Amino acid sequence: MKLGTVRGSSMIVKMARSLVEEGWSFMVDEFDVIIKAEHKATGEAVSFNSMGTLKRWMYEKALSY
Repeated sequence: MKLGTVRGSSMIVKMARSLVEEGWSFMVDEFDVIIKAEHKATGEAVSFNSMGTLKRWMYEKALSY
């Protein structure tokens, strides 16, 4: 996923860009919806079964900064 293709609310976009810079990669489905995040260095992976789950994870990551 390229940083230029990240769309959505400003918080989600800013957080996604920050996470990509930290080494996270995002997998999208055929509708460009993020369905999985994976950190290459740590091997941590998170799957999202709904947009709400993705947003909650992003908010939690934002709060940890």
